[in-house]
Amino acid sequence: MGASGLGSGLAKCINLSNLTLHLRFSFIGAMGASGLSSGLAKCINLSNLTLRLEQKQFICFGL
Repeated sequence: MGASGLGSGLAKCINLSNLTLHLRFSFIGAMGASGLSSGLAKCINLSNLTLRLEQKQFICFGL
């Protein structure tokens, strides 16, 4: 599941207005990054987002 699964879960939280995500020591590939961002885009009431990415390895091809 990973980041994509997290995005799918967040997409169901339509009344979410504040979110802080601490993603530490994670490997997030292109599909995970896409899934997470798609899920966040569906949080239409999200007004405050804090996203902390620490010591990550992101592999994104063609994004």
